[in-house]
Amino acid sequence: MTLPDAHPRLFKRSFSTGELLADGIVHAMALLAGLIAFPLLLFHALGTAGIGVFAALAVYAAGFFLMWGFSLAYNMTPPSALKWLLRRFDHSMIYVMIAGTYTAVIPHLEHAAWSWTLGAVVWAGAALGIVIKVVLPGRYDRLSILAYILLGWVGVIAIGPVTAALPALSLWLLLAGGLTYVAGVGFYVWHGLKFQNAIWHVFVAVAAGLHFAAIAVSVA
Repeated sequence: MTLPDAHPRLFKRSFSTGELLADGIVHAMALLAGLIAFPLLLFHALGTAGIGVFAALAVYAAGFFLMWGFSLAYNMTPPSALKWLLRRFDHSMIYVMIAGTYTAVIPHLEHAAWSWTLGAVVWAGAALGIVIKVVLPGRYDRLSILAYILLGWVGVIAIGPVTAALPALSLWLLLAGGLTYVAGVGFYVWHGLKFQNAIWHVFVAVAAGLHFAAIAVSVA
């Protein structure tokens, strides 16, 4: 796989060893936190919330580890054909993570119609994004940033049912996580900044942590 001619990524400066190390540490800490937190959440849900909630949380956990795992592999691999192949999966798994996070919230909605509608919209959007990333890699990278944000905030269509179903603390944590993701985009596109990639992934990790806390509160 090769990027399109004149793609900005082809002219991006190489990261220093220190930058790569910092980025690797951020990924390792996120994965370690997930390895500790998700089994606790899943065990609690299985004992108290039922198999439906457990299954939804399992999908959410899978999205988390797929996103961080492929991100680690892609960002730590030197420029090569393998790296550009991993790039497809790295960017695709962001859609899976977003849809998985929604999946963890959906079982709490009181009306089945809203649950099915929100789930269908989110996963259809994620599937479309993945197809574009796999079939047309590197073609719409700037638009994909907007697509991630729009998919992440599509839940506002169900703001009424979500507000009624979740504790107030969960709602505030979800909002804080969404705003943190958006704030981090500025660092994602600031390629000239030293440690830019590590900083961006810190924002992603913090946002993911806030969303995990929101879901844990709703399950508890």
